[in-house]
Amino acid sequence: MSHPNFFSPAFLETIMRRHAPDQDLRVRAVRPFAVDSSASILATLTAGRSARPIGHFGLEVDLEAAGRASTRRLLLKLKPPGADISAMLAQLAQACGGELAEVYPAFQARSGFEHTHHRELAVYPLTTPALAPRVWGLYADEEQQVYAVLMEYLDGTELLNSVMAPGQWTDAHLRAALTQLAGWHARHLTTTPPAWPDLPSAAYMQPLTPLWEALLSNAAHHCPQLYGPARVQQLRQAIRAIPATWAALDALPRTLVHNDLNPRNTCFRPGPGGPQLCAYDWELATYHVPQYDVVELLCFVLDADRYHLRAGYLEHYRRALHARTGQYADAAAFRQGFQLAALGFGLHRLGLYLMAHAVSPYPFLPRVVNSFFATLDQDAGPSQRVRERVLLGCLDA
Repeated sequence: MSHPNFFSPAFLETIMRRHAPDQDLRVRAVRPFAVDSSASILATLTAGRSARPIGHFGLEVDLEAAGRASTRRLLLKLKPPGADISAMLAQLAQACGGELAEVYPAFQARSGFEHTHHRELAVYPLTTPALAPRVWGLYADEEQQVYAVLMEYLDGTELLNSVMAPGQWTDAHLRAALTQLAGWHARHLTTTPPAWPDLPSAAYMQPLTPLWEALLSNAAHHCPQLYGPARVQQLRQAIRAIPATWAALDALPRTLVHNDLNPRNTCFRPGPGGPQLCAYDWELATYHVPQYDVVELLCFVLDADRYHLRAGYLEHYRRALHARTGQYADAAAFRQGFQLAALGFGLHRLGLYLMAHAVSPYPFLPRVVNSFFATLDQDAGPSQRVRERVLLGCLDA
């Protein structure tokens, strides 16, 4: 069976009318335009490994709705199945060699990417245009394993693909992002997250210990300037403390986190009250403690000259989240959750980044790694003492 013509007026009209059946949309013409999709690491690495069309495609679409004509610049995202991404990452592990090449195949389907094609299509209907791009259509063909998201093209925004320019994130941008992120996390806060596959928990994460050990060994081998003996030892202690760490995390409320929240996947729209955060590429979304997204964002945005501001930004976020939920009055306990979330980010996400970095370097990654270790090393008062207890494996469950 052949694929539909994804760029035809008929296909686009079909998925748009399904998405908004009350709007009586008609697509009169479609004109492609070039887009820069280099910031989408998964799509870039997976493209060319499949006969399916994969990537980001700009489309200028002439529409008619209720007798009114308009032209919209849209982005069609054709997604690879998660299994293809998992297979691509397994090939990167083989290219790294050593312990990682031996260990990775057993964890190929458990590294968090196996369900990305379903996850993004499930999450976008939950988002609002205030925090995410406007979605115009979703499409899934399980038989042919074709998945598509049609969304607004994010032109006229600030800080799009700004991963190489963290200094452009001003104090106003960061405070706006954290305030608006707190609103999202508050809306989805729960003590009973859905039974999604690969949901992070003690039961799911503990068996991944051999993978984390291999990822750390790989990082130390290929990037000794970033992963010197002291840092490696620090993370080896964290790996030994995984049972205590996840026992503590499992006791905390969860929320729907973006799980890839950084300047590669965010921008800002102008708004009446200041910059408005827009987050896209929700394919890794999951349920985790709300501090997790904050860990990642600050690691990507805070360079050495702003490490000292991290605690203040975390406190700004905590107050915004507490104001909406009434559940985070204890600032010290909140910092503890932040430190625990940081350990998971460093072991898993940065470990996978370093695996890809060893094959095809990412210029932004050394800065992020250094900011992560600064997160662990900065004295955060009472939470620092708890973190040290976790690293020693003696935190009471």
